[in-house]
Amino acid sequence: MPVPVPVPVPAGATEPRALTALYVTALIGGLVGAGLIYMVMFNEFSESELVTITPLWFFPIVFGLYGFISQRLLRRIASGRAGTLGEAARMTIDVAGHWAALVLFPFLVLKWRSSLLVSLAAALFWAVLLWLFFTAVFPSL
Repeated sequence: MPVPVPVPVPAGATEPRALTALYVTALIGGLVGAGLIYMVMFNEFSESELVTITPLWFFPIVFGLYGFISQRLLRRIASGRAGTLGEAARMTIDVAGHWAALVLFPFLVLKWRSSLLVSLAAALFWAVLLWLFFTAVFPSL
């Protein structure tokens, strides 16, 4: 009877459940915050106040979503279906279409095998885009 050979798991391919809980909590917290702001308390805020508080709900959503998705991509790497996080993200782009490239951009440029680093980098990436929108585009609307 053959002896099973353990398959090596790449570093960072499996992450603690506490990170999953953190991502889910951040995602739900951001969605609840956005819901409260825009569905319950919308009339209490001026336009400039709404712009100012956008990061309070936006970044938890980005952090949670990218962390949760990067964990799934890391599992794809661990199963051998992809070699790197960028390759796993490109596989997703092939399925989702080229419009997904902007959303998945942080995965394409990162070689890290840590969903926490990916989610932090994605939050920074989207912070820059949000800042550009609010400083360059929003005032002219």
